[in-house]
Amino acid sequence: MNHHSIGRASLAGLALGLSALCVAGTASAQGQMRDLEATGGDTLIGDAISFVGNNLYLRFGAGYLDYYGTSSELKVQDAQGLAAQAFGPGESSLDGTGSSLNDKLFPSGTLGLFIPWTNHHLATEVTISAPIKLDFQVDGSAATSSLAPDALGGNGPGNAIDPGVPTLNRNIGQLKTFPPNISFVYRPFVHTRIQPYIGVGAMYLYTYDTDINEPLLNSQNEPTLYLSKPWACTGKLGVDINITEKFFVGAEAQYLGCAEVKAELNDISVRADNVSGAFGPVDVGTISSTNSFEAVLYQLSMGVRF
Repeated sequence: MNHHSIGRASLAGLALGLSALCVAGTASAQGQMRDLEATGGDTLIGDAISFVGNNLYLRFGAGYLDYYGTSSELKVQDAQGLAAQAFGPGESSLDGTGSSLNDKLFPSGTLGLFIPWTNHHLATEVTISAPIKLDFQVDGSAATSSLAPDALGGNGPGNAIDPGVPTLNRNIGQLKTFPPNISFVYRPFVHTRIQPYIGVGAMYLYTYDTDINEPLLNSQNEPTLYLSKPWACTGKLGVDINITEKFFVGAEAQYLGCAEVKAELNDISVRADNVSGAFGPVDVGTISSTNSFEAVLYQLSMGVRF
């Protein structure tokens, strides 16, 4: 989640392959497999091309990802030296903190293929777009106050000092995503000008090219951002409105969820203004969170049936 782009031609090829399998299965069941040389142009591939030509459709327009997932509190692990004094040894949770993603507007589309023998009531759809760049963010007090306001406070009141760790920016990193998103769609009305539909499917939360770009986190070294890549479930509601027999406009809302994403910032070492001059960098170790991924993808589009 080549990974950088998927061409329209490759998706059309996928649809062509699926339709070829459908035609092949029918021919085998009826004992009607044709010999390529004996029949000339009347071939399995020709039947598949004809099927795709009569059952393929494409939407293209704009998508808006509205992310509203929740997160566990940030956890610090393997803190060393001064960081262990601030956060405690072992694993500790930071109250009132969390992580999130930003919302995003981007070009998007849908490639659809009507399923054979369903009279255009059922179809399979793939959501398509260029790779999407998102900001990885911290939430709550992590974005408004220092994560380590004091340290060396283990020997009683008055012994704590302010290490001078600045507040983090809200956007701490970036990632790219290209999540394959496949749905099965049902249309109750196929001969009307207005055609509502409902669908369910799955999406692989594939991310790549993760990068930490927050100045404090990069002050001493280059920490890494790891994101797990689970499968998510999807559900959509939409409507297509015919302009002509071939062209239509559409609107859709698609729920994305049912997934937990593990996030880890590894090898964190920061400069604390008040103590690093004497004691060196503060080795924080690893900061992690678990995100309950939930979002709605809104799409407005123009469409064409081939």
